[in-house]
Amino acid sequence: MDSNKLIAYNSIVIFIRLCVVSVVSLACSRFVLDALGASDYGLYNVVGGIVTLLNVVNSSMMSTTYRFIAFELGKKENSLLNKVFNTCFSIHACFSILIIIFGIIIGDWYIENHLNVEVGKVADALFIFHISLATAAVNTLLVPFQGTLVAYERFSAIAIIDILVNLFKFLAIVALIYSEGNRLRIYSVIMLVCILLNSGGYFLYCWKKYRDVVKVTFSADMAVLKDMLSFALWTLFGACANISKVQGCAIIINLFFGTLVNAAFAIANQVESFILLFARSLNNAAIPQITKSFSVGDKQRSIVLTSHISKYTFILMCLVAFPVMLEMDFLLGLWLKDVPQGTSTFCRLIVLGGLLDCLGAGIPALVNATGKIRNYQIILHCFTLLGLPISYILYKIGYGQYTISVVYCIIIGTSAILRLYLLKRLYRIDISIILRKSYTKIFYMFLPLFAFYMFYDTSSTTFFGHVFGGILAEIFLVAIIIFIGMETNERKMVRLWLTKRQ
Repeated sequence: MDSNKLIAYNSIVIFIRLCVVSVVSLACSRFVLDALGASDYGLYNVVGGIVTLLNVVNSSMMSTTYRFIAFELGKKENSLLNKVFNTCFSIHACFSILIIIFGIIIGDWYIENHLNVEVGKVADALFIFHISLATAAVNTLLVPFQGTLVAYERFSAIAIIDILVNLFKFLAIVALIYSEGNRLRIYSVIMLVCILLNSGGYFLYCWKKYRDVVKVTFSADMAVLKDMLSFALWTLFGACANISKVQGCAIIINLFFGTLVNAAFAIANQVESFILLFARSLNNAAIPQITKSFSVGDKQRSIVLTSHISKYTFILMCLVAFPVMLEMDFLLGLWLKDVPQGTSTFCRLIVLGGLLDCLGAGIPALVNATGKIRNYQIILHCFTLLGLPISYILYKIGYGQYTISVVYCIIIGTSAILRLYLLKRLYRIDISIILRKSYTKIFYMFLPLFAFYMFYDTSSTTFFGHVFGGILAEIFLVAIIIFIGMETNERKMVRLWLTKRQ
């Protein structure tokens, strides 16, 4: 399959997977709460939270795996693939052992001496914690196999495995409601089984298709090990900076305004996360192609792909975000029984920040392809974290509750320019293509969309009035995309594709 068509195909596959997994996860959350009750559900989330925290580390390490394997695949010299895989596997094996050792030593002590839990629930807490440790260790150990599938762009295999495991989880949780045993312990075992099935599926697929690559020898190339650890460390730094930003915003808002405003801010972040699911499908599908092109010296194609990803990530997010921003009050009223005051404004500002972040959505993949990410990560993420002290100072002198979101819109917009500067200064990359094909096109699309937003009437009192308004907005957006966002050759490709379908 042509590489560009492969990106499009994988984008659709990732999109379908995200939709199914998201819907199943939302349904599971509802049934788990019913099965466990608020108290036990809270206990699981506190004690079992290690899995969530370690997912940040695992995501960083997975991106390390697929970057290095994709780099070797691009060079068409597969002799080092097994060495790269085993180096990564050795890192994960050591990390899994450390999770168990330090988890038992520190976790057991904390639960038995400091965890605020009913006396009769200490044994349950320890059981959940040990199961969670096992879950995290297994998940961490088998991350290289998922990274290998991403490097080989087998997103359809990942999607099938993830969808099947999530459907199993849904059925198991529905059965949990009718269980007579200790539901808290049973639920923790269900989560362990799901991880085993998920990771086991990745392992079996890799063993069948890429046995020469994933054959485990527990050997490590020291030069590759050094590069991998450095890459993973700075990727993890970026991930931790993003978490610190979200949690830091929540803490500062709580400090000045209390939990009601926190609730509005949390809902706004959920809305943004849901919309970003649609936008990230293209980004994730194209990352291996950018890395492979860069590894063979085809820097031009990497840059062109980066510019296209940035533009079309913005378009994909806009397709969902634009009508949602226009009808935010109406949609929040449908979704939530009681909408916390200020939620709508927070949602609009945070979604706007997400749209601004799409300006350079493909640039991180291009930077990762170079392998030299330290200075980029330090400068960009330290600049992003400046929003926290700035917001604190502004709140201190009396600015309103939405200030922190306004500050981050400005920070994110400025970061889009900073990314270009770092590309040119640190990597000597010609940014003119990205400016012309991405930034300029997005700016020209933004102007009429902003005008439409300013004059849009949200005063309709009927359900069909809001629905009609959303449809009208979507038609207007599609017209802007076709006549302003697309280039002449892209419009010709769309017409050709539509002609073939007739």
